[in-house]
Amino acid sequence: MKNKLVALALGTLTGLVGLIAMVRLVSGAFAGSTFAWVFVLLAMVPWVGYVAWRARHGHLSTAGALAVLALGAVGLIGVWLFTLGPVIALACSLGAFAVIWVSDWPPKRPRTESRFVRIDELTAEETDPA
Repeated sequence: MKNKLVALALGTLTGLVGLIAMVRLVSGAFAGSTFAWVFVLLAMVPWVGYVAWRARHGHLSTAGALAVLALGAVGLIGVWLFTLGPVIALACSLGAFAVIWVSDWPPKRPRTESRFVRIDELTAEETDPA
């Protein structure tokens, strides 16, 4: 993707979907637990930053960006509308991160025969032209 700010925004969206899902899970299960809130914030705020950095650093294609956007939208809609919405949103966030993570892999190097040495070349004696 040419525009790194769009990739950064998509990474931030992916991280925020996970953060919102975790907040919804904790608010439903541990309503008055300060420890749970501290744990969620300590775990998820760096996650939002990491996903945003990884998205900006990667080479997200247009198709990958659309997939991340679609997963983020499904996660945001699901987290508010359904009983299992937080779980769906976490799955969408993980799927979007997988797309971002794969886009950050180094590009494949071309495979050429000249890179490899054949066994025959190693065992053959060198002939002296002189």
